[in-house]
This record gives sequence, C-alpha cells and structure tokens, in this order.
Amino acid sequence: MKLYLIYLIKNKWLQTLVMALIPTLIFLISVLMNTYRYYHELIPGRPTFRTPDVFASALVFIMILIPIVTIFRLYIFRNSKDVDLYYSLPVSRQQLLLTQLFFGFIQLLFIWTTMYFIGLIAFSILTDGSFLTGYLLLLYLVTIFYIAVLYGLTSYLFLKANTLVDGIAFIIIFHTAFLFLSTFLASTQIRMLGFTHAFMFNPFYSISQLTYNLLYISRPDIGGSVPITHSLEIPHVFINSLIFVTLSIFGFILSYQSIRTEKSENIGRLSLSKIGYKSLIPLNLLFISASTYTFFYSTSFIAIAIIAAAGFIGYFIMRRSVKITWVDIASVVTPIIIAIIYISIMR
Repeated sequence: MKLYLIYLIKNKWLQTLVMALIPTLIFLISVLMNTYRYYHELIPGRPTFRTPDVFASALVFIMILIPIVTIFRLYIFRNSKDVDLYYSLPVSRQQLLLTQLFFGFIQLLFIWTTMYFIGLIAFSILTDGSFLTGYLLLLYLVTIFYIAVLYGLTSYLFLKANTLVDGIAFIIIFHTAFLFLSTFLASTQIRMLGFTHAFMFNPFYSISQLTYNLLYISRPDIGGSVPITHSLEIPHVFINSLIFVTLSIFGFILSYQSIRTEKSENIGRLSLSKIGYKSLIPLNLLFISASTYTFFYSTSFIAIAIIAAAGFIGYFIMRRSVKITWVDIASVVTPIIIAIIYISIMR
C-alpha cells in the first residue's frame, strides 16, 4: 500500500501540478484585479473596507475539482478493460481503494493549499496586511474539513455506478436533487408554513455560510462581530454538517465493504443500483415539478411535459435503450402526479 502510494505520487505529479496551476492562476488574477474593491483610501489615512468575497472564488474552484479528482482516482474501478489488471496487483481491493482515495485527498489538499496561500499572500501585500489574516487562515482550515466530507460523498456516488458515464451522472443528479429540494423549500407555500431555511439541506450550505461569516469578520472595521442575522444560522449549519458528515462516513464505510465482494464482470454493465438513477431521477422529478407553481404561479402543463420528457430520457440513459419497463414509467409519472396534487392543494 505504501509502495503503491509512492508510485502514484511519482507518476501523477504532473497531473496534480496542472490541476493546481490552472485554478491558482485564475484565482491570483482575480485577487490582483479586484483587491481595490475591498481596500482603498479615498481620504489619506482613512481606508475603506469591504468583505473580501474574492476568496469565495477559490472555494468554487476547489468544489469543482472535487468530482474531477474523484473521477481521476476511481476511474480504474469502473474501467472494464483495466479493472482486472489492477485487481491482480499484490494489494487487496480495499487497500487499493484506500490508497487511491488517500492520494486523491492529497491532490485536493495540495491544490487548495497552493491556490489559497498564493492568493492570500498577494491579497495581504496589496492591502498592507490590513485584514485580520487569522480569520482567513481559519477559513482555509475549515474548508479542508468540508473538502474531506464532500470528497467522501462524491466517491461513494461514483462507485455506485458501473461505468464512468453513469458515475458522472450520479454525481450530477445527486446535486440537482438537492438543488431542486432547496427550490421547493423556498416556494411560497412552504414559507407560509414557517420554514425559511430552504438551502439548509444543500451539501454546500455550511461551507457557504461559514465562508461568508469568516470573510466578513476578517474586515478590521468590523471588530470580529458576526451579523445577528448570520449568527442565527449556526444551528442550521450544525444540522447540515451533521447530515452530510454522517452521509460521507457511511458512504466511505459502504464503499470500503462493497469493493471487496464486487464482481468485476459487472463493470461496464447497466448501473441499476437503488442509489442512482432509480432513486435520484424520481426525487428530481418530484421537487422540480412541485416547484413549477413558484415559477409560473399556475400548473404549467408545458413545463410538466418537459420535466416528464427529461425523466424518460434519464431512464433511456439508464437502460441504454428506448425500451423501458412499466416500473420506469411509474417512476416518472408517480412523482409528477404527487407534485400536481400538492400544487392543487397548496395554491
């Protein structure tokens, strides 16, 4: 396992460097071009400060890279041509998985550290060190924690598929399901019931809230105080973090256990896992259909028809054929009917 990790480090250094170089350059350019917005002196000796939200762009870059690194590291387990070769190595499947996951985290950590600190150094020089750097360093550390959480969750989703394409699809529709859930919870009807934290069930909610707060209190003119409206978000950040940390841990455990008994002949075949198309397509259909009233203020049958068509296309992709089963049809029609009933009752 140690030798294989060393092998990966030696042979994938260029891949790691390229993945670090591109976002680092973009982030550095953003810092150089936008720092004047956060620190300038209209009157000599009386600087004006604004929240340095340019650091949020670094967060966006690393969140985009999480699924990319996941695919690079775990593709060997979903490549029908090479999987037997890797399984023949003098390490167990579980050790192989652990090594790939650990190396992937090393890559993410290297990318994040390189990008963030180069940007932070440039920002500190351009602002004469006026901002409270301790809070910006805390943001760096907090983000590492959420990188690990989202990396574990993304890895689990990818490994539930039997092909590369399906693995990518699972990751995408997982996030769209939570996006549409947030859209649904933000609807007028739900707000009337007293629920006002629509995005607290989104995987990126906690890190987004913490990023804003830490960037805000890094301003020297604030005095380290968080706005009262944002301090009220702390319980929701805790709940959100607990949910996705739990999902990530269970995902890691299940991946570790299942890789040992996984049949290599299934690689490249249909991905019929319950955690995949079969559950995520209906959830997407339910939440987006139930949200249509918020957008159109009526039951838009054109929108419903487009949503249903998208659902059937999803099952065509799953089956790799236009021939789908009655269960597939029911999985498309049922959530849409439930959503229409919901709209009829709540409007």
